[in-house]
Amino acid sequence: MSDYLVDIPGQFYSDSEGKPFETCVVCGKNLLEDGTHYVIEKAMKNYEGYEFSATVFEYAMCLDCYQEMQTGMSEESMQNLQKYYQDIMASRGGQPIMIDMQSFDLNQWLSKCFFKEKPVNEMKEYQLIGQFCGNHLVMNTPPMAIGEEVMEEMAELLSEKTRGEMDRFREEFLGPPPEIEELIYGRKLLLI
Repeated sequence: MSDYLVDIPGQFYSDSEGKPFETCVVCGKNLLEDGTHYVIEKAMKNYEGYEFSATVFEYAMCLDCYQEMQTGMSEESMQNLQKYYQDIMASRGGQPIMIDMQSFDLNQWLSKCFFKEKPVNEMKEYQLIGQFCGNHLVMNTPPMAIGEEVMEEMAELLSEKTRGEMDRFREEFLGPPPEIEELIYGRKLLLI
């Protein structure tokens, strides 16, 4: 099956650069080269009383580095997360995700948690994640918004080994600017 591709939407641009991510946060590989598969993840924070959200952290990682990082997750954590996903999909009738690309609206799609369907504008925090190839979003695996409730539930499923690996990754590659370090200190990083 070939990939169904659309241009990289602005929601997945680097907020710090105002343009598409160009390099892998881990190895520095050029991500915008045709045929280069990668993942983008962004953690967003809403401000109560305002229609405004800010990016807490963001990164793009080539698929090779992403898969290598996942090998640092314990087998227990991987099984727990897989079961969590399967249980959610079973509760929805176990049907595959079908998207009509003629009427697909990415803003509407990302406006609610993929798992719980709660609007992201009603949350304190949420994450956006998508898979990409070169200059395109890969729609075969649709991007998703993941709400704070789901992030907390998933974090509880992680082993100590996996939590330690994610903390190490955050410290090494996503070290926050000093002005927001206090805001996110101790935050559980969840890499999907």
